[in-house]
Amino acid sequence: MGTFPATVNNTNVPVSASGAVDMNALIQGTADRVTGNYYYTLKLAAGTTMNAQYNLFNAALGDPDPYPLTSLTPGTSAPMLSKVETNIPAKSSSGLPIPYDIVVDSIGCYIDPTTIKADVDMFRQYGYFEFAILSKVQWDGKFEAYPAGMGLSGFTTQSNESGWQLGDPSPNAKKRFGQYGKYLAPQLQWSFNIFFPPTSGPVVSGSIVAPSLLASNATPTAGVGLMFRTYLFGLIDRPVL
Repeated sequence: MGTFPATVNNTNVPVSASGAVDMNALIQGTADRVTGNYYYTLKLAAGTTMNAQYNLFNAALGDPDPYPLTSLTPGTSAPMLSKVETNIPAKSSSGLPIPYDIVVDSIGCYIDPTTIKADVDMFRQYGYFEFAILSKVQWDGKFEAYPAGMGLSGFTTQSNESGWQLGDPSPNAKKRFGQYGKYLAPQLQWSFNIFFPPTSGPVVSGSIVAPSLLASNATPTAGVGLMFRTYLFGLIDRPVL
């Protein structure tokens, strides 16, 4: 059935006799191949009014955080992204550096379980995402349709304590793409954006307003902010060291 153009120098992803992509032969002999993930974290402070759009993955490990938790005073630099926030080696608008690549088998959306339930509800009710390759949207929709299959489980003996998550904390509880996964070749431009259209709600005092997180002094439940993390799970090629 032919071959699949893949890398920046127009070499091809090898295929089997049936025409299926040979996942175990990508860039054969030049890369260290593992199953793994790339992730990116959006941290928002209590009381934050949501932007209409957030561009995830368009800053890499060691870059300034485009969405710092606190407002920057003049002359103050944004904190650098560490592996607390992301492990992506290059921003999505530049593509992965040679020979890094990934066959994306699953997308995972994760909200830290310490987030107040009302803020989890706001985030999933009024937001959605788009994953695009070369400006063509490949996957989009609501966060809960793409659970990460991870998180916390257990119980508490404390009053007024709870934990909420998108989906179940089980590796089997996530959507896998299988033969319909997508290949992010080196230097291939892609994007993962999340949107909160200001005209979609909620309604406050009869008017539509931009969604926002609970303030830290809100009553009866104070907000603690929100941490949202996106995972791209799949087969990853890295340099041989």
